[in-house]
Amino acid sequence: MGSGFPSSNGRGNYWKFVHYLYDNYNNLMTPGFKGNTWYVDAFAGNTSATDGTTWDSAYGTMAQAFAVIASGDRIFFSGKIKEQLTTPVQVFDVAVIGIGNRPRHADATPVGGNLGANTWTAPDSPTAATPLCKVLQQGWLFANILFAAPSDSAAVQLYRDAGAGNDERDSGHASFIGCRFASGSGGINDTGGNQNVLVRGNRFEALTGYCIQGVGNIGVGQSDWLIEDNVFDGFTNGVKIAAFGCVIQNNTFSDGGTPTTTFVLNTSNGGGSDNHIINNSFQTATANFNSPDVVGNATDVWINYSIDAAAAGTSGVYEVGQPA
Repeated sequence: MGSGFPSSNGRGNYWKFVHYLYDNYNNLMTPGFKGNTWYVDAFAGNTSATDGTTWDSAYGTMAQAFAVIASGDRIFFSGKIKEQLTTPVQVFDVAVIGIGNRPRHADATPVGGNLGANTWTAPDSPTAATPLCKVLQQGWLFANILFAAPSDSAAVQLYRDAGAGNDERDSGHASFIGCRFASGSGGINDTGGNQNVLVRGNRFEALTGYCIQGVGNIGVGQSDWLIEDNVFDGFTNGVKIAAFGCVIQNNTFSDGGTPTTTFVLNTSNGGGSDNHIINNSFQTATANFNSPDVVGNATDVWINYSIDAAAAGTSGVYEVGQPA
């Protein structure tokens, strides 16, 4: 695997999630890993540490790592991060990776349950309407993390503004791989319109707001996103984006909070075109396979599975064409 990943030292298995970091052609889906490696241990780390370059000298907070990272760095973390942070300005292509075998809650009981877990949640007194992590620049990757979002905000906000040159803030080309968005208001929120975002192998569940929400205030919208192999289960609202040239495939969607009043998948949130929405499985009944539950654009390609409540009752139907 090379020097980009640390060797095992009893902190858990670093390799179980590595397959998530590759695409279907075995290309590494990480930002180069050319920089430094930093370690954060929210359970046993030192909040006064000035090193952070080994597990034995690990930082105690993610904020400490954010204060020293440079473009191309990676951060491995363990335990329960309880912080609301904004990524540094002009820092690109950073990977934040949880080292537990599977994303889970870092619970103190049973004893030891918080040692190898990889949770990012809000502080005990969170700042209102503030995500766990606001991303300002391109190419950030989040892998193998359990996010427990605030009750009034998303876990991760992808930000974009109208700045130019060194004043530009654009968090496109981000990656979310093998994460679990387990509670709170939202999962991923794109407030500007970022390009070329990868959302692969994640689980979105028990979110009271939305799993993925995006608009096009600055950019054209959510252009060239790849959303694949995710599970959307037990949410109130699913995916609602202004999708342009996106591929949304091989995902499973439960039927959302209240059929006919909440959305499951909407690719036309203020605009959209030329998307391929294929091979997804919808719990949504055929009778509700329309607005507002499921909404597409005239130039989209839709070929998916849904429950056929209108015809055979218990059979599955292969839906070809636009939602009605």
